[in-house]
Amino acid sequence: MGILHIRITEKDQIIKLDKGIHGQNMTLKKAVIVKEPTSTPDYRGGVTVEISFLSGGIEIASNVNSDEISLPFNNTDSVTNIDWDLNFDSEDINSNFTTSVFKYDKTGGDVVFDSTGTTAGALYYIDLYFDYASLYDYNAY
Repeated sequence: MGILHIRITEKDQIIKLDKGIHGQNMTLKKAVIVKEPTSTPDYRGGVTVEISFLSGGIEIASNVNSDEISLPFNNTDSVTNIDWDLNFDSEDINSNFTTSVFKYDKTGGDVVFDSTGTTAGALYYIDLYFDYASLYDYNAY
């Protein structure tokens, strides 16, 4: 069993892994959002994360955020832990893929990241933990 850990530190980011992962069931198990605990800017209930290996498929159907993961949090909390058990059939995951982060309802202004903690209400990072069966495609041998 493998674990894919993604740390997001920018609004639009290229994630670089040592190796790609073959298409298989991925289970989002945990999301951790760490931010400066100020009520501004208003994220309108959390953030929405778009991950390129889930985009274009039909993994998440929603009347609000199709193919994106919604992560709710309270603006005044410094750390939010969300336990999930969301299963996805992912495409092959290249060693480089993109993520984009938006406000929860995608209205008004950008999401702000600042790892130094000097910007009021800024996100330090978002960690996503996925569980999957195997790093190697044993069926291809």
